[in-house]
Amino acid sequence: MSSRKIAIIGTGIMGRGIANNLSKEGHSLQLYARSPEKIQDLKSDNISIYGNIQETVKNSEIIILCLTEDHVVEESVFSSGLLETKAKYVIDMGTTSLSLTLKLNNTFQKQNIQFLDAPMTGSKNAARDGQILFMVGAKSKAEIQDISFIFEVCGKNTVYCGEVGDGQKAKIALNMVQAGIFQVYMEGFLLAKSQGIDPSILKSILEQSAAKSGISEFKFPFVFSGNYETHFALKNMYKDLKHALSLGKESGTELSLCSGLDEIYRAGMDAGFGEKDYCSLNEVTAKIPPAK
Repeated sequence: MSSRKIAIIGTGIMGRGIANNLSKEGHSLQLYARSPEKIQDLKSDNISIYGNIQETVKNSEIIILCLTEDHVVEESVFSSGLLETKAKYVIDMGTTSLSLTLKLNNTFQKQNIQFLDAPMTGSKNAARDGQILFMVGAKSKAEIQDISFIFEVCGKNTVYCGEVGDGQKAKIALNMVQAGIFQVYMEGFLLAKSQGIDPSILKSILEQSAAKSGISEFKFPFVFSGNYETHFALKNMYKDLKHALSLGKESGTELSLCSGLDEIYRAGMDAGFGEKDYCSLNEVTAKIPPAK
């Protein structure tokens, strides 16, 4: 495959992994970071680093948005000179509200730039290892064939969800489910503790039962060691949860179980865990002490 010119706006946990994997395939990358000095280790013969978005996207064929909150996406697209780009594609890989996603699509359509939403899941390790799962919203599968190499290089699979916006809808629902599953575990440990059952005993039972899940396999070691290293920040999960609750409200969908998560996540934010992994909510609910 010939080298493609790709600009990546946002080089945090996920953007860094994506950049590394595309670079290994020989693509020419232009990376933007608000603090360029923090990603100087990524600089190489085919990776250039910028602190200005307009310069970053200059001469790029493909622009990848790898950002977090809506206001950051809006600022990066509408107040940075990005709209002067002559790029052919813009891919939003962050988790963005449906309303902003549709606004972005309308804006880029007017400029004859193909826009698609391709939010991802898999956290830091998956980004590093090229094992991301992408959820794509685009006009058709055929129209994303030209850029499918990005998903193949950076991911383990790509699920085509439907038209623009459908990728975000699926991702928002997914993260609500993950947040709910983790909280059920925490409340299970809390109940067991209240009845004199050591958390390690319930952990052993869960791991050998039908209640075992990908969440328990990945998060339990961190919870029981008291290590809240950030794989997916609590503040970002809370942001996605709010997107989910907002969609539920707008569509009149009853989310009786997950609606209570808002209060729990606010407590985690108030306790100063926003930058930590969302499994730090252990400190809010179960309060399992680190193993000695």
